[in-house]
Amino acid sequence: MLHPFMGIEDWERVGMSVEQSARKLQRIGYVDRQLMRIEAGHMAARPEYEVKGALARLAWQDADHHDQIRKRIKQLRMSTVAFDKCPDAALEALTVRVLDSETTLNLLTALFEVVKPAQIAVIRTYMQQAQPLVDEPTLHMLKHQLIDREEQLVWGRQALAHFAGIATASEQADASRWKTYLQALLAAAGGIDGSAERVPLDPAFVVEARPFALPFVSTRDSRFRSQVVKFQDLPFEDNDEGRFLQMMLSRYFEMSPAEGIAYVHFATEGKPWDFYLDTARHMWDEVRHSWFGEAALRAKGYDVYQFANWTGWYDMTAQLYEGSEAYSHLTIAIEKAAMKYPPGKREEWEFCRDRAKDPLMTTFQDFDWADEVVHAGFGQRWLIDDVHGGDVRAAQEEAERTVQKRAAYMAAHARGEQGAGEYGGRGERSLPGGFAGNY
Repeated sequence: MLHPFMGIEDWERVGMSVEQSARKLQRIGYVDRQLMRIEAGHMAARPEYEVKGALARLAWQDADHHDQIRKRIKQLRMSTVAFDKCPDAALEALTVRVLDSETTLNLLTALFEVVKPAQIAVIRTYMQQAQPLVDEPTLHMLKHQLIDREEQLVWGRQALAHFAGIATASEQADASRWKTYLQALLAAAGGIDGSAERVPLDPAFVVEARPFALPFVSTRDSRFRSQVVKFQDLPFEDNDEGRFLQMMLSRYFEMSPAEGIAYVHFATEGKPWDFYLDTARHMWDEVRHSWFGEAALRAKGYDVYQFANWTGWYDMTAQLYEGSEAYSHLTIAIEKAAMKYPPGKREEWEFCRDRAKDPLMTTFQDFDWADEVVHAGFGQRWLIDDVHGGDVRAAQEEAERTVQKRAAYMAAHARGEQGAGEYGGRGERSLPGGFAGNY
């Protein structure tokens, strides 16, 4: 005969109550939200290029996991107001110190040898303890989250092996002390879910680290030359070949807008949860776009390190723009404008398909266009509706001011000056062939 419960086993298990389930999920979800913010901040701060991009992906995945749990919690009779509160000061203390990881090796150690493995362990315990019929929606959610979480660990352990392999003995010892310290903080919290015995932290056991701060200028590792003014040393030919190279580089250089969104995400306080969910997605999208360009360049045989890597977007965000200006410049001045045709994103896709006749870049531009529609929606939601109360004209005026400030800033940098906001003129090259809607 058929199984009475569609193959669900252990149906006679008593399991946990709704309140017990909600409390455990709140702590797991709280850690996800804190990890999202940690990863966004360090995405901007870490110089190693592959780590920078990976942290954006981690931040988006952890934001998505938090959002899923947040929605499930409401079904378990916990309000989002209660869910959004810190469930345990000891957990907060742990995540604050993870944020303060001073080196890439220490950060990866904190994430992939302390916090994320502990999170996976309590999720597995939850799944073993839950009543499989009554809590099947949670179990379904967690089962699929584990795919992401375990893939994160695979990458993290590979990255750890790499950085440990090139670290000095002193750096390795420092990372080991940092791991032991964070494990002690985790034990003081009773573990991720609070079910373990709390082991008070020895007041004498403190590992010093400077409080985390976002960098003032963009960070790149030693393989790169950085350039604030985009394309300053690249005189493109005014033909299809020149435009195609410029398009690939424009995608490749979107790591700087991604860093700028990381700055906005980390530094902006007091917004609704959905703002942080959207900006985590936006940050990851821009990294993906950068990887589009890098993949296209590599496929064409280019050495991606031969080009000065554009960092101007992050530097403008950290040094020039105030309040909502940085996100306004990206979503309204650039991405919303890119919806116009021609030129815009549709025309870029058509160019790759019909003129350059490059199938790979055609696919990249097709999905870049789709993503930009989503991002224009973020601008509508968080600038036009939220900041400007639905006043489209006011939002557009702010966006136009950001364009003027950018022009002055870049002109000053082109002249080798600092304090760029005081200067006028344009420092960036005009784009051949009506190549508008660009970063």
